[in-house]
Amino acid sequence: MDNLELIEKEQTNRCKFRLVKDTDEKDIFEILSDEDVITNLNMDIHKSIKDTRMLIEDYKKEFKNGNKLPLAIISKDNDDFIGVFLIKLDLYNEDAFECTVYLKKKFWNKGIYSEILPSMIKFAFEIIHTKNFRGYVMEKNKPSSKGLEKNGFELEKIFNVPGIDEKIYSYLMTLEMYKSYRKIKVN
Repeated sequence: MDNLELIEKEQTNRCKFRLVKDTDEKDIFEILSDEDVITNLNMDIHKSIKDTRMLIEDYKKEFKNGNKLPLAIISKDNDDFIGVFLIKLDLYNEDAFECTVYLKKKFWNKGIYSEILPSMIKFAFEIIHTKNFRGYVMEKNKPSSKGLEKNGFELEKIFNVPGIDEKIYSYLMTLEMYKSYRKIKVN
């Protein structure tokens, strides 16, 4: 992955971005040890800070391998850690990358996801150079579905995953869709 300077230049009204660092472990643990957060993610709850350290090590290793782009979402106002957005090789379709976002609870329902999604899309196509970008959303997570739809993703399919009680919605944006999306956002 190249163009990491693009990450540091990219900002939204309230957020800026950087790679996840070891020093983020307490903030990430706070998020991923919360059952309310985990119910929307396809991952196990973090029971100790060691779980979070292992995750950050995985992020660093997979970043070097070109399989993950783990970015911290930081408040422009006071440098508070808001959450993480991760662009990673798609678990279900190796022709694409997918996005995962997790935020501290105090930032829920404040429009952060919708605000950062255009940057995520830009990074997926302009830094990672993927041809397809997907977002997977659990059926109950309506705000995330709306955010993806508002930003040019199309519902591709609905499917079940063993061990998950509800349906998963797969949203897709292709490179061609991104080119059209970018023209609309720029104009």
